[in-house]
Amino acid sequence: MSRAMSKITLGIIVAGLLWFSYSSVSAVYPFNWSTLTKYYKLFLDGIMTTLQLSVIALALAVIVGIAVALARDSKVNLFRDAGTLYVWFFRNMPLLVVILLVYYGFGSAVNVDRFWAGVISLSLFEGAYVGEIFRAGIDAVPSGEKEAGEAMGLYRSQIMFSIVFPQAFRISIPPLIGQLVTLIKDSSLVSVIALGDLTMKARQVGTQTLAVFEAYIVLAACYLVMTSLVSLVGRILERRLAIP
Repeated sequence: MSRAMSKITLGIIVAGLLWFSYSSVSAVYPFNWSTLTKYYKLFLDGIMTTLQLSVIALALAVIVGIAVALARDSKVNLFRDAGTLYVWFFRNMPLLVVILLVYYGFGSAVNVDRFWAGVISLSLFEGAYVGEIFRAGIDAVPSGEKEAGEAMGLYRSQIMFSIVFPQAFRISIPPLIGQLVTLIKDSSLVSVIALGDLTMKARQVGTQTLAVFEAYIVLAACYLVMTSLVSLVGRILERRLAIP
């Protein structure tokens, strides 16, 4: 069986299972989709907030990740230990706890907007993972590249930013896209601080219309579409930026 036929067969099976599940549930639960159409703007607002939050948080997480990766690769013990401590702390701390600490802890001392509290929390948390991705990319660059730079009389910083890091970034593209998908899904946790992201808007729609199940189905579909599109773009970038 060809790959295309396998995908078609799998799609038919999945569609059949979804239809069977929907039919089974609809026998005991009266779906009311018409009420949700009046609240489509709330869903759109939530999607825009989620995308803005995710893009800004990823941009800051990349900056944090680069700093962490360079610190962990540094020959200075203080920097290397600081980078290791950062990764250890945030990789062993639940994101929900980080959000609560930033908004209700740090935010109680300094007036922090809900949106930026979410951005700070996500960027700090995801920065630890992005740092490990970049560090793995740096380690994947052949040592001969570094030795060639040293033979040319380049400083270590020149070797890092002119030779090693451009290659490491291209190597890191696939896991970075995967991390963006994870970030989009993790952003749903900011609803705990009443930030109007997609999850919070779906909860509001469900509360106002009493069509809670329908609202959460739309919520799941929106996340599925967003993450699938990001994954698709990631595969395109991976092919374009692949090192020959």
